[in-house]
Amino acid sequence: MKKVVLLLWSLCSINSVQAEVPKAPVGVRPCCAFGMDLKAQVGAIPVPFFSLENVLGDEDIGAHHYNDGGESVAGSLFGFADEKNGILYTRLGGFIDTAHVRDTADYTFYLYKLNQQNLGENVQVTLPAELRVRQIRWIEHPTDFYSKERNERSAKAAAFTAFRLAQWHEIAQWFGMVSVSGFKEYASAFSSEDLYSNMLGALIAQHILLEHPSVTKREFQHMMDLRFHSALNKLDVQPKAIARQKMQQLDGQWWDSSRRLPDKWVVLFRDYHLALSLLPHAPGASMILSLEPEFADEQPIEDWVRLELIADKKEGAFAELPQSLKSEAVWQSHHFQTLADFARMSDKKTHPQR
Repeated sequence: MKKVVLLLWSLCSINSVQAEVPKAPVGVRPCCAFGMDLKAQVGAIPVPFFSLENVLGDEDIGAHHYNDGGESVAGSLFGFADEKNGILYTRLGGFIDTAHVRDTADYTFYLYKLNQQNLGENVQVTLPAELRVRQIRWIEHPTDFYSKERNERSAKAAAFTAFRLAQWHEIAQWFGMVSVSGFKEYASAFSSEDLYSNMLGALIAQHILLEHPSVTKREFQHMMDLRFHSALNKLDVQPKAIARQKMQQLDGQWWDSSRRLPDKWVVLFRDYHLALSLLPHAPGASMILSLEPEFADEQPIEDWVRLELIADKKEGAFAELPQSLKSEAVWQSHHFQTLADFARMSDKKTHPQR
């Protein structure tokens, strides 16, 4: 009888933990190409009366909502929803894309809940494809963690893996990924503020999870509001008018106001260096952000959990890559810089300012 009670208690505990795992974030928020008052065209035809300002002040960003599909793309982008996304300017962190911050924060929360269940187990979770099938793989290890250590490892691994997802997203955008039907995202790929913003989101979420290891989705949303604004204050966020002024000064250098989305060369300046320690590019910005690739005991995180990109049946987007890369059925993070270097060399040949 005692064994039966213990078994039932264990099953209830497992079910309780599983119930706490949220839905995976749905795609990504509609992030903004670098620039302001951006115009668009369909084919060769300009879209009349369309202008996307997408430059915000700290007071404009609204309340954070975990991206489980409850908010529409249009609502987030144009401000119909509580949450609004765009580009801010900070004195110490340069330009910050709020969509990238929030996407990676949400993925950190989601992966944290999975890590609490799966660290040390032989488990795979498949996420929606981005040109290749994205798979999170946990590797079997003996574990005798105390609860505190499991939570700490889960939070650190979640932030790290979420950032790897962000790095892959930049690569996939360059190779022609489509999130919204018919609209390729070339203009956003490797934009200079993107990965810095992603890392900021990973670090904010990691801090929340370390301090509140049992946080619920509702609590996480509220804490993201508080911590995001706090992080922006530490980066010395500037008013919207100054953000627009800074953006205008970079017209013709970092972006081209004469071009229309989805023209790739709306964005002129890109950063193809994929690193775990990032310095913002804006003049005078000096706040370095970093993620550690190892746990406190120096075990590599990716020996425990890692992102894998599984070849799809149709690999047309990667047709121009060297055969040595195309022939590999699984890509991991050590392939990322090679892919980014290929993108950099290709763009160098076609850049309008070469």
